Amino acid sequence: MFHIVDDTNPICKIVTAMLKRLGYETISFGCPEDYISFVNSPGFKDPMAVFTDITMPAMTGYQMMNIISELKPDLRFIVMTAAPEIRSEHAIKACMYLVKPITLKNLTKVVGSLSKCHAFSPTYDHKCTSVDDRRVFPIEGWSCPHRCEESCSS
Repeated sequence: MFHIVDDTNPICKIVTAMLKRLGYETISFGCPEDYISFVNSPGFKDPMAVFTDITMPAMTGYQMMNIISELKPDLRFIVMTAAPEIRSEHAIKACMYLVKPITLKNLTKVVGSLSKCHAFSPTYDHKCTSVDDRRVFPIEGWSCPHRCEESCSS
């Protein structure tokens, strides 16, 4: 199961369709506030990861990640953005980064790595440094908040 947070409905639909094609269930949300409410609801179940946009009207994806990380520190985030500029204080928020438009090929690699991390723990060498679009992002000294990078870089 994956959760998707993006204020652009067509993006939610496209990412949902690609994840379903890969055999995964999804729940999508049009704004961070709705997702935060869902996280606080009794019916919430942890997803394998949350795919989130960054630039949204009332709250950025980074602000949402800060709030949710306080509630659910083990939740993994994958940033999806058309603007890969990341200030250094935000670089440690997500496990992986994808540049829009997202391709099925890139999504397949990311989901495969997330699945391994989820199934075998973050210490399993699942080559996460080679599956996302981080080369496009100005992320120096970045490491996954869930320690995935420690095993991947060794």
